[in-house]
Amino acid sequence: MDEIEFRKQAERKKDEFISIASHELKTPLTSVKGYVQLLERSIDKGDVPTLKKHLAKAQVQLEKLNELITDLLDISKIESGKLKFNKRPFIIDDMLDSVIEIIHQSNPEFKLLKTGSVKREICGDEMRIEQVVINFLTNAIKYSPGTSEVHITVEDRGESVYVGVRDFGIGIDEELQKNVFEKFYRVEETAIHFQGLGIGLYISAEIIKRHGGEVGVKSIPGEGSEFYFNIPFNATSEKD
Repeated sequence: MDEIEFRKQAERKKDEFISIASHELKTPLTSVKGYVQLLERSIDKGDVPTLKKHLAKAQVQLEKLNELITDLLDISKIESGKLKFNKRPFIIDDMLDSVIEIIHQSNPEFKLLKTGSVKREICGDEMRIEQVVINFLTNAIKYSPGTSEVHITVEDRGESVYVGVRDFGIGIDEELQKNVFEKFYRVEETAIHFQGLGIGLYISAEIIKRHGGEVGVKSIPGEGSEFYFNIPFNATSEKD
């Protein structure tokens, strides 16, 4: 592919992304506006239970909006080289346990089974690595309709720590696996069925690379996927 064609393709991807982003931001915003109107009516009627129900639904939509905006800001920081890291020692096991607890609370129908344990301290940005684990777990649940288990593996591999998140969902074709961590990429078959900007994995890959690590996916269509990362225990090999 020549330079001009490559640029045209990149421009098309960017335009498509802007169009998807606008649509994705508008959806929760429209919902919130609707719930606020319903809240006004419920206030007039003095109907407190309905008020609480509408308020809870509006909050869910606002959280979606917040997540989308955070992703957009992160991608902009990556582009401009301003994604900052605050690296210090932490126990990856403790972080995984607290993330599993949080995700389980919002998805009680899913069993989140953790295998392995790493008690050694790792030097990295705990909040950013947590962001990657949350992204992998929420994707695993989102792309596994009709299933009820997600497996989390953590292993001490000497120089590095391995974390894998395995689902039993729709899986990804081998041809498409190499693209899932690319910017603005969405697996087409799933894009129609599932919401999202498709940039969470790109941001996750950037976070892990900036810790001197690597990300990857192993998947069989129809059987599920395992998204994983390896990061060195002393993740200082790339400048902050």
